[in-house]
Amino acid sequence: MSRSIFKRLVTVDEALNALKGHVKPLPLGIEEVKITETYGRILGEDIVAKIDLPPFSRAIVDGYAVRAIATSFASEVNPVKFKVVGRVYAGEGSSLEIKEKECIEIDTGAILPRGADAVVRVEDTSIDGDYAIIHSSLGKGSGVATMGSDVYNGQLVMEKGEGLTAEKIGALAGLGYGRIKVFLRPRVAIFSTGNELLEPGLELSPSKIYDVNQYSIGALVQSSGCIPIYLGVKIDNFEEIRGAIVEGLNCADAIVMSGGTSAGVSDLAYKVFEGLGSPGLIVHGIAAKPGKPTILAAIGDKPIFGLPGFPVSALTMYYLIVDPFLRSISGKKLETRKTLKSGLATRHISERGRREYLPVFLKRSEKGLVAVPILGGSGAIASLCSADGIVEIPENIELIEKDERVKVRLFPQVKVADLVMVGDPSPVSQLVLSELRRSGVRVRSEFRGLEHGLALIRSETADLLVACTPEDERALNLYDFPSKIAKIGSFKMDMVWAFYGEGALSSGSTLVLPKIGSGLRAHAEDRIRKMAKDFKVIEVWSYDAAVDQILNRRDIVALLPLRMAKKYGLGFVEAFPTSVNYLAYERLLSTRVGKRLLRIMKSEDFRSALAPI
Repeated sequence: MSRSIFKRLVTVDEALNALKGHVKPLPLGIEEVKITETYGRILGEDIVAKIDLPPFSRAIVDGYAVRAIATSFASEVNPVKFKVVGRVYAGEGSSLEIKEKECIEIDTGAILPRGADAVVRVEDTSIDGDYAIIHSSLGKGSGVATMGSDVYNGQLVMEKGEGLTAEKIGALAGLGYGRIKVFLRPRVAIFSTGNELLEPGLELSPSKIYDVNQYSIGALVQSSGCIPIYLGVKIDNFEEIRGAIVEGLNCADAIVMSGGTSAGVSDLAYKVFEGLGSPGLIVHGIAAKPGKPTILAAIGDKPIFGLPGFPVSALTMYYLIVDPFLRSISGKKLETRKTLKSGLATRHISERGRREYLPVFLKRSEKGLVAVPILGGSGAIASLCSADGIVEIPENIELIEKDERVKVRLFPQVKVADLVMVGDPSPVSQLVLSELRRSGVRVRSEFRGLEHGLALIRSETADLLVACTPEDERALNLYDFPSKIAKIGSFKMDMVWAFYGEGALSSGSTLVLPKIGSGLRAHAEDRIRKMAKDFKVIEVWSYDAAVDQILNRRDIVALLPLRMAKKYGLGFVEAFPTSVNYLAYERLLSTRVGKRLLRIMKSEDFRSALAPI
């Protein structure tokens, strides 16, 4: 089978307009449902109040209804006596009326008697026979919710297209609505394609990965006001993909598929529309990064969105193209995403001719908020999970300099980082993170080795570097740290060669070691060569992954902190002592976060927790 090429690349706006030229994005209709069935539904009509809320003036405290002017001179030293002439209970009508120097006992929620315009709290009174002694003056309306003070008759309370939340449903109930008109919910069929994909929950085998897109897209479909229908994972087979599309056309109002949209030999999605109906394929290729291999099609009045297989690409294109279209047919209001201006933390080179959507997270710095690019690539699942928003870079921009102001389109959940912590993993750092987060500091951490962390420190993207080195003061001197970096703490950590049962380190052993670039990798290999020959190496990012390797295979030896070997009941022999060093920019130490970090590291509780390490 020969490769195809992309048709003319179009912009996001051009792609949406092309689809709308064939499928009008209009709501499917309206139905009336019980109020108990409306949570999460989209309101199909404007709600105009037909009554006042509250429908009568009522007490909002337990106490005594009075004329406010009669309490003008009341005080603790000069209390005023009012004759109690009756009582009003919540839920009961009343024909009582008060006159000057009279009061009526009243419950919270009860109708305000005629003549009264305030309610004094029961705790501000005392009783003397048939009289209430009032010890404070009141203003008119005190202790009272007047008729229509919450909602007035004729007020526009909610607009068509709003999603119904618990609070809004409560308001509708208060206005007397037992049945509500809502938009019909479109059904959206979702499936993923790829020979490498497995459904979550199955055992992961070599060369396979779990399907991410079907489930993240399904959640987004719900946020767009629609019902997801999961059709599962399909292999890269023409008939299977075509069969899934036919199934989707039969059971749903729209289809979202991911994978198989590129121009490779095994990417078939763009071919399967032939013969299914018109108009068929509409767009194949978006001038965007990520998201170039996106297709839009339609069979009759049913739109089909073919998203790239890489998760970041798929979700970015969903936000830009699928979400606005599905919101239109579900009746849900389009949301204008909040934006803010921020300096870009690092220099960024963009590809000319394609609009780039760059995921970023926000962090505080001495310059204010800065946007830090997340450069995991289109396949990095964590990129959008950890992002606070996206920077849109136009087609004609090739370079954005460090600190240049950019506009960030914010995601709904934004968590601005107070501190970015990078470098080597260690149990010590887990304690530091736990204490910082417990004290209210928002920390982003990425432990991918000393050299990776050092690069982020040099670019001033990160604030705190963790360097695990052999227990020798000279070990840190091997690295070129920025001039304004200071060591703020150092803790001992004993390392061991850990194994399952009676296993031991010998020639031919398979060893689990930290990735190349970690502070301990080179030293560990030097020590091994003195003990064994012809060893094989499995690289891992974390010590938890090393433990998994031991427990799953049981014939390997891993470099672990002594604490972790004991925790999992592993056998071990001593390897070497290390230092877990913490280095930070000097400017951090004068900030609220820096001072809190130093207090934690010097505290007796923290050092006691480190004792087993």
